[in-house]
Amino acid sequence: MTANQNTMMEKIMAVRFSVWDLHLYLDSHPCDKTAMELLEKYKEKNAVLTAEYESRFGPLTPSSGSGEEWTKAPWPWQMVGDC
Repeated sequence: MTANQNTMMEKIMAVRFSVWDLHLYLDSHPCDKTAMELLEKYKEKNAVLTAEYESRFGPLTPSSGSGEEWTKAPWPWQMVGDC
């Protein structure tokens, strides 16, 4: 995994964590409009970051792309360069 790829992946993981955390918060605070707006903002950000990552480095999940691309991508343990 290159430094750019690793940096993008860290951003995606942070945004996905925020989406999940807001989702859990909204389970107990369903009327919080500010949190709902923030959740939508982070969902959009996740979609943009994921699309950018996949266009540059390949699919993140088996359901991304044709499916065949997923099997050809390097696995996490096939890192390039230093750990």
